[in-house]
Amino acid sequence: MSAEKKSSSNVMRAAEILMALGDANPPGLTLSDLATQLDDAKSAVHRALVALGQFGLVEQSGRRGAYRLGPGIYALANKSHSINDMVNFYRPALISISAETGLSSYLMVRSGLDSVCLDFALGTLPMQALFEGVGGRLPLGVGLGGVCVLAQMEEAARDRIIEINTERYGQWGVDADTVMQEITMLKTEGYVFGTRKHGGGEIKTIAFPAEKANTFNSQAAISLLLPSDTGIADLKTLMKSLQRHLD
Repeated sequence: MSAEKKSSSNVMRAAEILMALGDANPPGLTLSDLATQLDDAKSAVHRALVALGQFGLVEQSGRRGAYRLGPGIYALANKSHSINDMVNFYRPALISISAETGLSSYLMVRSGLDSVCLDFALGTLPMQALFEGVGGRLPLGVGLGGVCVLAQMEEAARDRIIEINTERYGQWGVDADTVMQEITMLKTEGYVFGTRKHGGGEIKTIAFPAEKANTFNSQAAISLLLPSDTGIADLKTLMKSLQRHLD
């Protein structure tokens, strides 16, 4: 374990802890897990955890149990009116889309260098997603919802995020050239269609911008999981159907 990171401010360390716990499985992470993941000293991480715990942002299961996000996080999230309004606006569309098509649909929004799932509706066709439900995160560009978000950004900011995320793409079998090609597809077709490898298989997805998201001061997209035999002709028909639920 390295010594305390000299470059880490207390605020940065706290933010890294919250992000790590947000990505963790339900049991959470131990102090040792967090220190290893952050490449930081246990003493520094522990001080940050104590401070976050005082505000209910993290909690510990038992006397020496693992740490997980606390109820204060969810209370803060529920105070974000623009996010709540956007979820409430798109939820009926997600439900209608999944009911008509049988496909699982997801509302994805930008959060820093990632896309985060705000809401979803499960379809009747059993297909595995790249993440688990609300709060699931992916580096922008890994999921096709994130590709839509990148396409909505100013070019300089978009290119910088792709540059930063390129190393992370390797963990998902994605490369920056593929992301750029998909952005071009979106600008030409109005949607992006592609395949990602996950869990030993392939996941096909279609995604398109959530056009009303700017009303809620967010950059967002809707993505759907597709059967493996979906072709281009199927996508044209699907997009016409989807538009009815979003108008």
